[in-house]
Amino acid sequence: MLDVHATFTSGDDSVLSQTDTDVVELAESGQINLNGLGSLLGFNLGIAYAALSFDLDPALRLIDLTPKQTSILWLVESNAGVTQSALARLFRMRRATIHQMIASLTRKDLLRLEGIASDRRAQGLFITDAGRAKLHEARNRVSKLENAFAGVLTDAEFGMALELLQKIQAGCRSA
Repeated sequence: MLDVHATFTSGDDSVLSQTDTDVVELAESGQINLNGLGSLLGFNLGIAYAALSFDLDPALRLIDLTPKQTSILWLVESNAGVTQSALARLFRMRRATIHQMIASLTRKDLLRLEGIASDRRAQGLFITDAGRAKLHEARNRVSKLENAFAGVLTDAEFGMALELLQKIQAGCRSA
């Protein structure tokens, strides 16, 4: 467990840890006390994701995609025939939710569904030529933003961050 600088009890009698990062300077409104949130991994992951999404979402929206749709195209391109169920498991999403995303991508003619010879009940996903072209455009946008976002890290720190996030993901899958 991490060594923390102070612990305190919140209003509901649960104990949270308070660290040096529990006071944040906000340019427009001064300081804000995070009241222990600064020591929570989920909170920090959420804030980091929000910071990336702030620029990524509108950049992809300009080409009529969301980050999740971009990830789906990316994965289908290199995993031709993958099923919606497999993607739902990977993203830890309900199959109905991933189905809506797939339906949107097929309506845009970016993906197509085809029967799988080994399982007549299942349908595999395949990227279309239009999907490949859209993915190429999305990759350029993602790459530019990822480089800017990760620019605050050294190469070693970037590698460590990916390794730690992948370790967390693996732990969540086995839980």
